[in-house]
Amino acid sequence: MVGERAVLGIDIGGTKLRIGLVDRRLELLDFLITEEHRFATPQQLVDLIAENVTIFLRRNPEFAIMGIGVGYPGPVNFSQGSTFSYSNLLCEEWEGVPLASMLTERLGFPVVLDNDANLAGLAEMYLGAARDFSHWVYLTISTGLGGAIFIDRRLYRGFLGNAGEFGHMVVDLEGKFCKCGNRGCLMSLLSGLGMERFVQEEPSCRLLFAGEDGSDCVRRFVELASSRNPTAQEAFRPFLAYLKVTFLNLIQILNPQGIVVGGSLGKALWRAFGDQVKQHLKSTLPVEIVSQTVIREAELGDQGGVLGGAVLAFEELKKRGGEKEVGL
Repeated sequence: MVGERAVLGIDIGGTKLRIGLVDRRLELLDFLITEEHRFATPQQLVDLIAENVTIFLRRNPEFAIMGIGVGYPGPVNFSQGSTFSYSNLLCEEWEGVPLASMLTERLGFPVVLDNDANLAGLAEMYLGAARDFSHWVYLTISTGLGGAIFIDRRLYRGFLGNAGEFGHMVVDLEGKFCKCGNRGCLMSLLSGLGMERFVQEEPSCRLLFAGEDGSDCVRRFVELASSRNPTAQEAFRPFLAYLKVTFLNLIQILNPQGIVVGGSLGKALWRAFGDQVKQHLKSTLPVEIVSQTVIREAELGDQGGVLGGAVLAFEELKKRGGEKEVGL
């Protein structure tokens, strides 16, 4: 007897692997977060995913899995299901990896691969903060910085599939080198990795956080800067400028109806400095644009990536005629 149809959403993420079981109503039925994998090779990551998918399926035997949607923490050639030359993973072997076909071969299910920010954006459009937006942008800041562009409620992927890589907008021509090869990308500056590196290297910050757990330094840095600690405020000044110019560029270039801010660091930055960003936008943009551009926090948190993976899997099944009753 065939069980109830469902799909798996897998969010590789910059640090944690998340797996979700999702039905045709886009309800999350089971959810798993696993160990860190940032240093894994492609084959090691495929093995890790396979091990955890096996565990997941054993504890949900009543469901028939129709497909899997996977989010990858870096640019993706969507039509080929392969990775580009860099990502937020720290292993150097991720250039041009046919990850979708590797997972299909190992797991035995059809797999479709996309950028993790694209999938989180899809989930926010169907189930979260962007339900009422038509033309909008998803911006996420956590370990890295990324985003997604939606036009008439359709994800815009660009020519090869890597549109929306906001983390590689250059905002400082003399800035730190980024993994993409350029200097001064937002990814190398206004991200968890970039801010962590700054706090560890900046003398005033080393004094500020002496004796504290280094793994929590970015959150504390944001908290102290927003609470008007003079040392933290001064050190944080360039990051506030990067935050302001990020929103300004997105609005000037894309003229979105709304911007949804996701990622743990992105939401923390918006809560702490959103009012200052809004003031900057009011002073630099036409009033007609500022007054009608809505900026909101994402609603789905850790579950957004797997829910977006499920949306992607169901969309692909519909294209192939394999699923016609999905509530999309």
